[in-house]
Amino acid sequence: MAHEPQPAPLNATAGAVIAKEEERIRSVYGERDASGKGSRYAWWKPDVLLNVYRFQKEAAECLRRAGWEDLSRLRVLDVGCGSGNWLRQLCTWGARVDNLHGVDLLPDRIERARELSPHIDLRVGSGWQLPFESASMDLVTAHTVFSSVPNGEARQQLAHEMARTLNGNGRILIFDFRVSRPGNRDTVGIGRKEIHRLFPGFQLVSRTLNLAPPLLRTIAPVSAALAVVLEALCPFLRTHAMYFLEPSGNDRPAV
Repeated sequence: MAHEPQPAPLNATAGAVIAKEEERIRSVYGERDASGKGSRYAWWKPDVLLNVYRFQKEAAECLRRAGWEDLSRLRVLDVGCGSGNWLRQLCTWGARVDNLHGVDLLPDRIERARELSPHIDLRVGSGWQLPFESASMDLVTAHTVFSSVPNGEARQQLAHEMARTLNGNGRILIFDFRVSRPGNRDTVGIGRKEIHRLFPGFQLVSRTLNLAPPLLRTIAPVSAALAVVLEALCPFLRTHAMYFLEPSGNDRPAV
């Protein structure tokens, strides 16, 4: 039987910080599910559909920038994979299911992901202790994960663990809130400065996208075209960013 790679051990201090963060995340998402707030992200809503399109467009551009028009050999790890939507999207773009891996802290998310994607490697586990060999992945991704970790030390450990699994020519793709959400202590904005802190030595290519959610939820049902125009013309109204981290070099500014 093949040896299952073990996560790197944590010291007592780091372990205590991360254990607290994991418990907080379980509690926050449990309360959100119980409150029904997740319904605002229903697949059929115009604002959700627009955001899905924008995300896929920017992610596709990042993959092409890396020269990965053929995804069949790409080994991918999605940290905080949820129900596996991103991994399934990669399948439709040509990735092989046996090269795709997902980890999520919440068992119900992984249970749903396995129902939808039984042939993808999906595991209940912590992003802070990934059960994968060092330098084993071509692409490591995280979507609205870092903004869900208010503790800076815990974010740094998470970034270190993601980078550990990346091979020498690999890339990291992060999609997240770039501004903090007023009144929400459970999230924090992740800007370019923080990405540089988390991943020193990487070249950073970034792009802002997505209108502020309250604004988009109001405009999109009335006019999707107006929402697209506002996003294009008013960068100060964009609340999210796509960060693409490449091997070291000079970084490019956000556009």
